[in-house]
Amino acid sequence: MHNQQSFWQLNKAVILFALVALTMPLWFPLINGYSGLDTKIMIFCIFLVGFDILLGFTGYLSFGHAAFFGIAAYSTGLMLKNFSDNIIPAIIVAVIAATLVAIVIGLLTLKRTGIYFSILTLAFAEMFHSMAMAMLQTWTGGENGLTGMPTPMLFDIKMQGSAVFYFSAIMAILMFYLAKRIERSPVGLMMKAIKCNQTRLEYTGINARKYKLLAFVISAMYAAVAGALMVVYEPFVGHEFLGWHQSGEVVIMSVIGGVGTLVGPMIGAAFMLYFENVLSVDLGEQWLLVLGLIFMFVVVFMPGGFMEAVERIKKRFITTADSE
Repeated sequence: MHNQQSFWQLNKAVILFALVALTMPLWFPLINGYSGLDTKIMIFCIFLVGFDILLGFTGYLSFGHAAFFGIAAYSTGLMLKNFSDNIIPAIIVAVIAATLVAIVIGLLTLKRTGIYFSILTLAFAEMFHSMAMAMLQTWTGGENGLTGMPTPMLFDIKMQGSAVFYFSAIMAILMFYLAKRIERSPVGLMMKAIKCNQTRLEYTGINARKYKLLAFVISAMYAAVAGALMVVYEPFVGHEFLGWHQSGEVVIMSVIGGVGTLVGPMIGAAFMLYFENVLSVDLGEQWLLVLGLIFMFVVVFMPGGFMEAVERIKKRFITTADSE
């Protein structure tokens, strides 16, 4: 009985997310969502969960995670175009490429903290963006992007429509489960200790830099999986995948949803993408103004994002129930 309770407590969020994700094609059209947007939401859920492992656990804010997203996207595109239309080797190569780059960038940037770390990661991302636009444009396509890829295949299955959605959803569920396991592991606790008080942790003899680098690399791997899936979803790679605005959107999604909760950033991603692609149609050119006001409201009144609002509602209901 105790083991069953422990299993439910550990995997409750994963099970609920799986139910929401796998049934999304049924209920998403009821709120004016369209086919394809649900796939993009699943992909960005992966990106945001990984980003939260770095920002939410260690407190290190990266403004350059688009570098890993873009590198993986270009690697996937080149693999599909030049070697095989099977997505499995393409995704594996993309994750390896992004991971190797992340190790190098992490070793260089994690020597600094705070705004200096953030600016350094942004500088590296912009460097890769510039390379894609000029030095490597023979392979990347420059401003026109990487095109001419065949229809991605999962062995004998064409990765189009619902096939891409369910593959992305299953990947999102698995990656979220892995993130929850990391959160509850000794490694995850060390990462959170860095955020609480890195100096005190180092006084105990723990090598904090090792855990910071591990969080950075794991976060980059999540971004790489998302970048690879984006190419499977839409066989095209644009230079904006490496742009600073891509990193900025990820930061905004995390803050709106709730940093450090894993679930919150996914909610933030779903809200942002839904707002940008559905609600903006009715708002017209003013949608960015409305989004900015929402972001300001969240930062000022709900620093913990949407997850803080959920916790406040839960506490109010519990208080009301106790008083009765």
